[in-house]
Amino acid sequence: MLGLLRKSTAVTLEGLAGLVGWMGWRSATGMDVSERSAIDVSAVFCAARVIAEGIAQMPVRVVRDEIDRKTGLVRVRVAADHWAHRLLAVRPNDWMTSFEFREAMVFNAALGRGAIAIKNVINGEVRELLPVPPWAWSVEQLPDWSLRIRVDHADKTHEYFDLRQVFYLRGPSLDGVEGLSAIRAARDAIGLSKALEHQQAKLAANGGKPSGILSFKDRLGPETREKLRKDWRSTYGQGGDGGIAVLDGEASFSSITMTSVDAQHLETRRLQVEEIARAFRVLPIMLMQSDKAATYSSAEQMFRMHVIHTLGPWIERFEQAAARDILGQDQKATDLRVDLDERNLLRGDFAAQGDYYAKALGAGGTPAWMTQDEIRAEVGLDPLGGDAGRLSQGAMKPEGSA
Repeated sequence: MLGLLRKSTAVTLEGLAGLVGWMGWRSATGMDVSERSAIDVSAVFCAARVIAEGIAQMPVRVVRDEIDRKTGLVRVRVAADHWAHRLLAVRPNDWMTSFEFREAMVFNAALGRGAIAIKNVINGEVRELLPVPPWAWSVEQLPDWSLRIRVDHADKTHEYFDLRQVFYLRGPSLDGVEGLSAIRAARDAIGLSKALEHQQAKLAANGGKPSGILSFKDRLGPETREKLRKDWRSTYGQGGDGGIAVLDGEASFSSITMTSVDAQHLETRRLQVEEIARAFRVLPIMLMQSDKAATYSSAEQMFRMHVIHTLGPWIERFEQAAARDILGQDQKATDLRVDLDERNLLRGDFAAQGDYYAKALGAGGTPAWMTQDEIRAEVGLDPLGGDAGRLSQGAMKPEGSA
C-alpha cells in the first residue's frame, strides 16, 4: 500500500504546521503550553481520559436494521461475520485491542486537532487501522477542495494520503478541515494551573517558609554579608532544618512572598479545574471535584448529563466517521451502520429501572405509555410481537384483550 504513494524528503511549511501543537503556545502567565505538556496538569489529563475511556468502554458493533415483514417491527442484528465488525470490535491491528484503539483515537481528538489512522486495504477490505502519532501528521486542503494528509516518518521522509486512505476523527472545527485544539483554546487556563502548581511546589520544597529580605541597621562588609546569606539559606532555606530565627544587631526579616492563604491558593486552583472542565465540556464532578451540596440523586443525574451532553457528540462523531471511512470502503454495505451502545451507561439502579418500566406498562391501573417490545428494545432484547407490541389500557392488559 505504501509503495503506491508519493514519497519525498522535502520539508514544507504545511508539514511543520502539524508540529505547532507539540511545540507549544505561550500563555498569559508566560508558561508555554503544548498538547504534550498539558497532560501534566491532572485536570486536563482527567478530562481527556474521561471522554476517551467513556467512548472506549461502550460495545462497538456493526449492525443491520431488519424489518420483520409480519409485524413491521425493526430488529437490530449484529453483522458479526462482516470484516468491519471484526476490525472495530475485535482487532484493529496486531498490537492494539478495540478498547485501546478507540481510547487512543478519541484521546488525541479530544486534546488536539484530531486523530488519524492509516487504512491497510486488501481486496477491498480494511484489514488494519494504523494510528499515526499526533505530532507526525498534518492536513491540507487542495485547490479542488479535496483534503490530503501528510505523514512524517521517523527517517525524515514523508508521504501523502487522501481521505480515502485514512480513518479521520476530529472534534469541533471552524473550517471543516481540522478540529479546534482544546489545549490551544484553553492555554491561559492551563498555563495558570501550571503556574499555581509550580508556585505551590516551590513553597512546599521550601518547607512552607517564605523568601524575604534580612536587613541590619549597621552596614555589613562583603564577607560578612555573604557568610550570613549562606548560613541563613542552609538553616532556613530549601532543605534547611528551619526552626526559630534568633537575630541580633537590630536585624529584621521582611517577607516578599505571598503565602497560600494570601493568594487564596486553594480557591484559585479549584476555579482552574472548573475552567479546564469548561474547555472540554466535562462536568467538574467527572474530574473528581465534588460539590458539597451534591446528593446521590443529583450526582446520578450529573452522570446521565455526562453521557448525553459530553459523550453524546463524540459517539456521533465516531459512528459517522467510521461509517464514512470504514463502511464506505464496502460499496455493498448500504444497510449497515456502526453503533456504539451507550445504554448501559444510561441505566439507573435496577430497583428504579424496574419501577419505571412497571409504570410505563400500566401498573397501578393507569394507561401505559410503552409496550413490552419498546422496553425490550431499550434493554437490548429482540421484540416478541403479538400482544407485546400493544399498549396496555391499565392493569397491564393489552389493548383489545378481554
